[in-house]
Amino acid sequence: MDKLLTQAGLKCTKQRLDVLNILNTANKPLTAEEIHAEVSDIALSTVYRILDKLLEKNIVIKTTIPKSDGVYYELTANEHKHFAICLACHKLKYIDICPIHNTTVSDFTVTGHKLELYGYCKECIK
Repeated sequence: MDKLLTQAGLKCTKQRLDVLNILNTANKPLTAEEIHAEVSDIALSTVYRILDKLLEKNIVIKTTIPKSDGVYYELTANEHKHFAICLACHKLKYIDICPIHNTTVSDFTVTGHKLELYGYCKECIK
C-alpha cells in the first residue's frame, strides 16, 4: 500500500495506510463512516480528508447512491467491479460480468469506466 502512496506523490502516513488497508481488505465499497469504525485513532474528518486526497490521486473511486446520503469508496487498484444498488435499502450487490469490458471509442483512449445499475432487491420489491 505504501507503494501506491509514493507513486502518487503522497506522504506515506500511518493514517493513510490504515484507510488503504481497510479498503483493500473490504469485499465491497465502504462509506467513510464504515472506514472510521474500523480505525479508532483517526477522526472522521481526517478519514474524509484522506479519502478526498486519494480520490484526487485516482487511488480510490467514489460511488453515490441516488435518493440517499450514501457515498461509497473503493480502491481503483482492486479487481474491476460493478454493482447493482437497491434504491430502497441501499444494499450493493456485486455484478460478476462487465458488459463493456473491451469498449473502444474513436479518437479517444479509454482508461476506465464505472457501471452502476439501480433498482430494488428481492427483499424490497415485496
